[in-house]
Parts: sequence; C-alpha cells; structure tokens
Amino acid sequence: MKHRGQRAFLALVALGLCPHFSADAQSPSNSDQPGERPGFFRQLGKSLKDVGQQALGAKPATGSASATGPLYTPISGAGRINGLFKNEDHQSAQQGRLDWPRVALTFREWGASLPCWMVEARIWTSATASTTETFRACADAALTIRDDLGEEAELNSNARAKATTDLMVGLRVRAGKPNTGDDRTTGPTPPREPFNVRTTREGVAWQARKVALSAAWVSGFLRADDLYPGPSGMLTPFRDTRMWIADFDPTGNRDK
Repeated sequence: MKHRGQRAFLALVALGLCPHFSADAQSPSNSDQPGERPGFFRQLGKSLKDVGQQALGAKPATGSASATGPLYTPISGAGRINGLFKNEDHQSAQQGRLDWPRVALTFREWGASLPCWMVEARIWTSATASTTETFRACADAALTIRDDLGEEAELNSNARAKATTDLMVGLRVRAGKPNTGDDRTTGPTPPREPFNVRTTREGVAWQARKVALSAAWVSGFLRADDLYPGPSGMLTPFRDTRMWIADFDPTGNRDK
C-alpha cells in the first residue's frame, strides 16, 4: 500500500501537478501567480496526510479569505447560484448529457486591479425560462474542499492556475452542440469558447477567469475532482460548457 501511494505521488510529480517548495513558498504574502511552485523534497518529511494534500493540489485551510475577500457575497436575486450544480450527476454533466441549468456571467463592476467584481448571473432552467442574481465574487478568495479525513483544505496556487489556464482557456463546446460562435450573449446558448475571453488587456482576461472560477466553485459547476488525475494518472478533460462569460458592462470599468 505504501509503495503504491509513493508511485502515485511520483506520477503526479512527473505530470507537474505536485508543486516544488522554495524557502518562502509557504509565506502568507506569496502571490497566486502560476509561475510560483511550492515543494517536493521538503514535503517528503511531512505526514502522509500532508503529502496527499500536496499531491492533490491542496493545502490546509488558513483563513486567507480575510485578506482576499469572500468567495461569494449575494447582493440581489434569489441566491440560486450558491450550490446550483452540486446535487446533479457530475459525470453525466462531463459527458454532455445535461443541458440545464445554464449560467451566463455578466461583469457589472470589474477591473484588472479590482480584487472583487460585481457579477450578474442569468440562470437558465430551460430554453425559455431564466432568472437573474447579482453577487460579488473575489478573484483570490480561498477555494476550499473537505478531504477524506473530514478536514478543510484549500486549493493551492498550482491547482488554481491550472483551472484558469489549461481548463478554462482550453474549454470548447462539443462538436454538434449549439453555440453562438465568437458572439457572447446572456443565453440560453453558450459561445464556442465559454471562458476564453479576448481583450486588449491581458490582465482583465486573467482576472475575469479568476472571478469566473469563484462563481464556478461556489455553484458546484467546477469541483476539485476536475483538477485531480484519475486512476490512469491523467486528467479527465473538463467538458461541461453550461457556464460562460457573457459580457463586461462598459459602465462598470474601474480601470479608467
């Protein structure tokens, strides 16, 4: 059992999913940029539980939300975005078998240097029925999970970066599924590339994906399992396209 665990752990290292520690990697001031990788050799001296969390791209929760802002703060509407996708069959969603609900995200207050954005979510329950909710989501809020020991852990910077780059940038609507091409609308049909927004300011696109990740996390649309390798050691491609970035309200630009 011990040898199998070690082999699985080393496989994750080979895939680049297990971070490398630097001397200051665990400093609270460490940024969340994808180029910064915490530990390998130092973590060999940790408990098996800690090694497992590092292998899964998680770290013990530290209560960092106070510094970065809360993940989700409702402003108006029914509050349905919270847990919207959590009780559905996630595997069926990944296989494209679920059509509803769908969520189009419009950024009402936004900016590359704005840590928390105001988001309007149009939630579609069918091709003709929708409701809206407005909430505030913070780009660097802690994304927490409950591990197999029942303890709370927080996704580390590598896992977050994987979500906002490989996963979100690479996501495409399946062949044969309706989409609006490069046009972004509030629905009910998603664009061809749900989260890969194109802007002249890369900082805005990067921050937009991080805010969208917070919305995807609180709704249960994106889960920790989507960032972990399966039994083969390879990641299962994320294929659900029922949430997307719809628009940026020009009056909400705070970079002016």
